[in-house]
Amino acid sequence: MDRNEKIKQLTLRLPERIHREFKVNTAREGRSMGEVAMELIKDYLKDK
Repeated sequence: MDRNEKIKQLTLRLPERIHREFKVNTAREGRSMGEVAMELIKDYLKDK
């Protein structure tokens, strides 16, 4: 991501169980939920 690139916020509603699992697993990896979500979105967009 370019430092000068503007940032937008995304609100995502998840079932509590999925949110908890996602949070626990990203924490175990030492990564933030936002970082992993961004990676997943970028991977999705590569296929388009």
